Amino acid sequence: MPIWVGFFGVNAIKADIITYHYPKKFPASTDYRVTAGNKNIFTYKTPVFSMAAFAFDGEADVVVDVGRPIKHPLVRPLSLGIKPSVAGNQLRFRISRPCHLAMEVDEDLHRPLFLFADAPETNAPGPGDPNVLYFAEGRIHEAGTIQLKNNQTVYLAGGAVVRGLIRGENVSGVRILGAGILDGSTRVKWEKMVVFNKCRDIEISGPIMLGSYGWTINPFLSEDIRLDNVKILGWRDNDDGFDPDSTKRVTVNNCFFRTKDDCIAVKAHGNFGLPGSSKEDQNRYNTENVTVMNSTFWSSEWGHALTVGAAIRAPRVSNILFTNCDIIKKEKGWAMSIDNTDLGAVEDVRFENIRVEDGCDKLLALNVLFNEYSADCPVEYFRNNEKRKPAKGEDWAKVVSGKRISKRGFIRGVVFKDIQITGDRLPVMSIQGWNAAADISDVLFENVTLGSRILKFPAEENLQIQNAGNVRFE
Repeated sequence: MPIWVGFFGVNAIKADIITYHYPKKFPASTDYRVTAGNKNIFTYKTPVFSMAAFAFDGEADVVVDVGRPIKHPLVRPLSLGIKPSVAGNQLRFRISRPCHLAMEVDEDLHRPLFLFADAPETNAPGPGDPNVLYFAEGRIHEAGTIQLKNNQTVYLAGGAVVRGLIRGENVSGVRILGAGILDGSTRVKWEKMVVFNKCRDIEISGPIMLGSYGWTINPFLSEDIRLDNVKILGWRDNDDGFDPDSTKRVTVNNCFFRTKDDCIAVKAHGNFGLPGSSKEDQNRYNTENVTVMNSTFWSSEWGHALTVGAAIRAPRVSNILFTNCDIIKKEKGWAMSIDNTDLGAVEDVRFENIRVEDGCDKLLALNVLFNEYSADCPVEYFRNNEKRKPAKGEDWAKVVSGKRISKRGFIRGVVFKDIQITGDRLPVMSIQGWNAAADISDVLFENVTLGSRILKFPAEENLQIQNAGNVRFE
């Protein structure tokens, strides 16, 4: 159901608008100025986009002054049906419920505006609450590394800017809350931003995570992880948004991702297939029961929007669901993918009710393969070896040829259902197994549409298939 009313003109409404007071040193955007309900909304400028956030109750009239002429504005996700009116260099629209928006002017991908309109917080902790690490608004907090404790709440008030890393080791009952910013944009050393190792019952709700140099959120060997209304905005190398790794029972709901690398990458780093590990030990590294829903994704230069892999180094990654999501941009690489570079199994993965907006060249890929990322890659070529040889040339070709006749992992039971592709051309699709053993099987396409046309036959639908069995269109 659309959440816009259109040009409001003299019919402007009154709304309860909550603004955030950011530090004075935070640079304001010169590309956009935002008001909501006649209140100025601070708009922040990064090297590649602008960003503004506020909270509201009821309906909000939004005005965006653009620092350049406007010919063809777009407000994404397109599924929300927001069609702004244009008057000179000004965009106007009304929203009636919380939303995460990306605005483009004349297809300029280097200067978009991300606008986050949230519901007001309820039951926010105070600075004096016990077991709460409270970061107040209007300040830049140089927090260093925050080491989490059991049942602790980290609260980032709207307008707070916290520069630091968050680490949890064998903790449970942790909450990271608030509308503030966890800022990694000034870091010069590659490090993951938020890491949970062997943790349970973790919730992250509300914050903006900005400019990570390294993976943004990475739970490993953990259970019961919940992300809600998290906004991850990145533009730096290897800045994956969320990487649940050897982790069970994960939910991502109502989140927004803009990354240079993968937005979501479900992994399972373990020791499967390597000598000296017991079956019981191997199974602890399985990743199971991951649901990503009601969220929006913009993956730019590298990586994929929604992916499983490449590391499948546990016996099994299973029961993965991506549902009711908008992929609003995939500038390069695949929108949806499964890459199994190892010896484990990927089973029961569903992509359902996914809307892929125009501009995507590569829609989906399923791959079983061997490369320098594989755990059984010879150490002299292995990706994590700083002194590695390049994976090319005659010697590397001999290594690959030797692996071609051996058994690898497999992908089984994948469903693409109710996938809507906008635009006037069909992106590439690829299903590539490793050898004639058909290590990709039982793949169903159900109600996959380009515009109003339902895709029906692989040979006619820009789909390349090799070493795969039982690929069906319904």
